[in-house]
Amino acid sequence: MKTIFRCGTAQTQGFMGHALGVGFLLVLGFSALPGAEAGPGLAPGGAIYYVDGVAGWNTNTGSSPDSAWRDFSNINGQTLNADDQLLIKRGSVINQELRVGAKGATNRWVEIGAYGEGARPVIRRNWDIAERCALVTDPDCLRIRGLAFSHAGKGLVVHYATPGHGGLVIEDCVAHHIEGIYREWTICSGIPEWRGYAAPTDDGFRASAGIAVSGRGRDITIRDCDLFLTSWGFWVAGERVTLDRIYVHHCYTFNSSPHPALLGPKDSVMQNCVFDASGYHAFAGTMGIMLGSPRNLTIRNCTFRNQPDSGCHDEGGIDFENGGDGCLIDRCTFENNAGAAIEVLGLESPQPKNVEIRGSRFIKNNWAKKLGPSEIFIWGRGRPDPRVCCSTGIIRSNGCVLAPGVQFFTNQAPTTTQWTLEDNRTFASVAELEQAMPCNKPPVVEAGQGITTDQLTVQLAGVVTDDAKPAGKRLMARWEALEGPGVVKFLEAGQASGRAEFSAPGDYLLRLVGDDGELWTSDLVNVHILPRGVTLAKAWEFNTALDKEGWTEADLGTTNRVETPLKNQHGTSLPVKYVAGGYYIVAVENAPAAKLTSADNLNVALQKNQVLRLRLQNHTGAARMVVRFTTTTDGAWDDAKSRALAVTPNDPAARDYVVEMGQVPGWRGTLKQLRLDLTTDEAATGTVRVDSIRIENAL
Repeated sequence: MKTIFRCGTAQTQGFMGHALGVGFLLVLGFSALPGAEAGPGLAPGGAIYYVDGVAGWNTNTGSSPDSAWRDFSNINGQTLNADDQLLIKRGSVINQELRVGAKGATNRWVEIGAYGEGARPVIRRNWDIAERCALVTDPDCLRIRGLAFSHAGKGLVVHYATPGHGGLVIEDCVAHHIEGIYREWTICSGIPEWRGYAAPTDDGFRASAGIAVSGRGRDITIRDCDLFLTSWGFWVAGERVTLDRIYVHHCYTFNSSPHPALLGPKDSVMQNCVFDASGYHAFAGTMGIMLGSPRNLTIRNCTFRNQPDSGCHDEGGIDFENGGDGCLIDRCTFENNAGAAIEVLGLESPQPKNVEIRGSRFIKNNWAKKLGPSEIFIWGRGRPDPRVCCSTGIIRSNGCVLAPGVQFFTNQAPTTTQWTLEDNRTFASVAELEQAMPCNKPPVVEAGQGITTDQLTVQLAGVVTDDAKPAGKRLMARWEALEGPGVVKFLEAGQASGRAEFSAPGDYLLRLVGDDGELWTSDLVNVHILPRGVTLAKAWEFNTALDKEGWTEADLGTTNRVETPLKNQHGTSLPVKYVAGGYYIVAVENAPAAKLTSADNLNVALQKNQVLRLRLQNHTGAARMVVRFTTTTDGAWDDAKSRALAVTPNDPAARDYVVEMGQVPGWRGTLKQLRLDLTTDEAATGTVRVDSIRIENAL
């Protein structure tokens, strides 16, 4: 056995050339990297640059926390040099793209990270497909940690535009609400105002990924990152890549969320990662992850589960899309995916060779009867072309509990492929499988139900449980605030059910992490701190994916669209009208009477509750909406029971609208139903994202 050390990773070479393990992840040196010549406009090296999105000013020097810059205007376009640090103050929310280079050197790494106390810094854009959070070009020996990226067409992108660069660690970062770009089919998002928009193309890839590494960099490590509500999760290419302890989950973006992608990895490892509904809906299919031409890749101790059935193709665990030679899938778990746990496709490109699947657990996958239907599927429909259907591999020492009507293995091209099955066992129950093949399960994390109160100190109801594995490790829990107008202090650090103290009223998004030392997962909870004395009679928060909480939409004007964007490849987008990421999202097109209607029989006493508070983003041209209602004694929709409100057209962000309904003469008795007319009289096109609708007792 020989050990190869690279900047940020330590890998051991073994069977079939696979990297059999990563015992530790340290900066151990990097050879053959370019020097650390100073970038234009910055000091020769060892400088610290501070950015404070709350109290900084761009006329400052940026050289200390007391003289921090306000945003990235003074650093964009520059190259950070060896030992440089670019630090963003915690609590900052910056609506600007970061664009830098980095020329670190062995033992003199560049760092982009955080300083201070409070919530991690966020680069939050305007929820637009044409925007990106950060672009770092051709870095050497760069570490990025402790940041969040949200509400853009692309999140954090590291692009190797020229060969010969490497040494990258991305750790403890969060990316969410990154969506819209599906391959070249940017016009297939279903968002009308994005149709025809040009997504950024200077970064070497076309996808809405929370974290992306494009080009041909080397010695790349991404670890302890949380990616949710992203179209692609991550998009990573390169040599000697290590993906460790990444959690990709709840990526419910419509039309444009196929799967994370690992493309052309060579001598690489993916381990201890959890993929939980990491794709949702895309016209060409979704999976837990797509592999493109992997060479000497090990996937170990990863979990692929809960890929939903949205009516698309595939919808399983691992997709071998094309090419590759030498891939080991070892001690992984595939559970409750709508499609096959593992697919070996190819379609038009050669299938991979020398694949080994061993020691893994397959639990009731392909319940939607997709390809096969089987747990492991080898494609070869019709008359298989031996130039394409040429895969080889061994499947041994695995265990499965099969869903009704599902086989363990299907090979559609037995005459042109070579697959061997050895010592695979079928169990009657999950309990029997787990007893025979015990493994470490990811912690179960529940952040609790949403909280609404007028108190500034709140008791959190989080729960973190685990299976007491691995031995010798202690289960850890920790909270953090991802969004909110004030500061959140967690009074019992390390407790899932501790108290949180909020500095100001408003809407907060909290994240709870459970970590057993090897695997971790997280969960989110919304906390709404009302002004003192305000109570809610009824509220719709839209915090559960795909749950409209009784509301329906009508007259949106949208239809199924078939597009031909590039190379005569057809793409289809379906109307957008769903709940995800804390919003009820509807797209309208040339719609003069688009509306949302609540469930019936709301049973709210109107005279005691006279304020309607809407929080929404109006990304249409409409400047006026109308609230309508019916009561138990008057069920007609008419102007006497309505109130118009002015809204901001083409708004880049959500905002609060307070409607004083007590001034409407008909607001008496008992509320039966509510309606929100998104467009009135004049046709409008765009998207409305409703964060919450609340009926309150007072302003």
